[in-house]
Amino acid sequence: MMVAPEGSQAGESAVKAVDYAEDFRRLWRATVRNEILGSAISVLPAIFFYNGAFSYTAAQFKILLRITPLPVAAFLTVDLALNWWWLAPYHKFSGRSSGPAELACVYSRLHNFPIFCFGRVFGPHALAASLGAQLGVFYANAHWGLGMSCSDYWIYWLLNLTMVPIGHAIFEYHANGWAARESLSLLAVNYSLPAGSPGVWRVGLAMRLAIFYTLLAISPLLLLAVASHLHPHRAATEGMGSDVAKIVAGVVVLNLLLLILFARDVNQQTRVLLSGLQKVEEGDLSGRVNLFTPDEFGAITDGINKMIHGLGERERLRNLFGVYLSPEVSRTIIEGGVALQGEARQVSILFCDIRNFTRFSAARHPRDVVSQLNRFFGSMTGAIQAQAGDIHKFLGDGFMALFGAPVHYPDHARRAVQAALQMERELTALNQELEALGEPPMEIGIGIDSGEVIAGNVGSKNRLEYTVIGDPVNRSSRIEQLNKSLGTRILVSERTYQEAGMAGGRPLAPVAVKGIDKPVQVFTVGSKSAANGSSA
Repeated sequence: MMVAPEGSQAGESAVKAVDYAEDFRRLWRATVRNEILGSAISVLPAIFFYNGAFSYTAAQFKILLRITPLPVAAFLTVDLALNWWWLAPYHKFSGRSSGPAELACVYSRLHNFPIFCFGRVFGPHALAASLGAQLGVFYANAHWGLGMSCSDYWIYWLLNLTMVPIGHAIFEYHANGWAARESLSLLAVNYSLPAGSPGVWRVGLAMRLAIFYTLLAISPLLLLAVASHLHPHRAATEGMGSDVAKIVAGVVVLNLLLLILFARDVNQQTRVLLSGLQKVEEGDLSGRVNLFTPDEFGAITDGINKMIHGLGERERLRNLFGVYLSPEVSRTIIEGGVALQGEARQVSILFCDIRNFTRFSAARHPRDVVSQLNRFFGSMTGAIQAQAGDIHKFLGDGFMALFGAPVHYPDHARRAVQAALQMERELTALNQELEALGEPPMEIGIGIDSGEVIAGNVGSKNRLEYTVIGDPVNRSSRIEQLNKSLGTRILVSERTYQEAGMAGGRPLAPVAVKGIDKPVQVFTVGSKSAANGSSA
């Protein structure tokens, strides 16, 4: 399926400026040049083969050279006319004003052009050349006494339809294929050109070689049979050896031409594929490999482009997850290492709240309030992610962070406490910046608790959220609120303190907490003391 220009809703705004008319002129010049070169490749061996089959005299050979322009003019006219007809959709293609149907037609015509050229040479080209040669021989016999038997005329048709076009067809298949790929690559700048589109012909490497080499193998045998038919007595003598030598020499030249063209074609396609793979290896997933061939290289290209697309989507999802989760967590989720259906997890939960931010918000413009929050959250997020924690929820002027879910860490309590201490250091640096800007300093409260929770996806079929449920969630929130009455900044539960292996900190008297039956034993850590809020 052909699609509109990528990245554009209107189908035009993302189209890059490409002069398709100029590219058609380039392509047409290339096809004319290739037609002339291909004709030389076929005409010269034709004269050589005719001499091997018919054993012309020197006088007859000179006369044949005089009538050669007639078949050449005939097949050149046919070839150029058919090439123009085949490429006409691209000649009319204007880019923005052309619809999907026109684009699909241009794509299939360019993609199939080498196969079309191969068939054209063995079809209309060979027929026109044979007819021109036949008319030339008629004229030569009538006006110059060439002395060719009418019973031998079928030999011209046989040779022109089999052996003579081989070199021409092979050359145009490769040369025009290279020229068409440049145009397809130019189209790929603005349009997605899937090689699996309807109307795209496929010919594998094995099939191509089988056809080429079969023609080359059968043709010398055919020529020997023709020569033996025309010269039965000469075939039984030593004189036939020179004909065999000529035929073998011609076949060797054609095989060499085939090998050179085939090797160059494979080399060119391999370099394009390796270049695309190197970009992927370097982390560049922004492009695609533009190699349009009807053989297995085309299928490999499709696979590489699908791989690039898949890696790009995976990277995009990873980056999207990275906005909400740490790189380690997002990578683990993408790789399927996290059970999201629901499971019991040992975690540590950190609640953070900005003190008196409601009063600050009431006196400021909403834009200033959001800017201040973003500055604060930007400063704190690094401290959380440095310990492989995840900010689970933003709560207006605070947030809740998880350590140990969705990725399990045995030392989640230590990580949570270390993150809180780093947050305190970040707060000091942030307040220095605010002071330089003439803004009031910020104060925060942090509460941490550890324990078992139920973690998993919760919600409806239309919206799910990964969350945790359990007493540690409620306790950490209540512990954070105790900072207000105790004049502290960081409070951790007894379990968190013990599991973190803290060497410092100060235990406080058990405190009654709303919603919790027993008084809660908490520890204060960090630079702010429990007694008067001064530096410890």
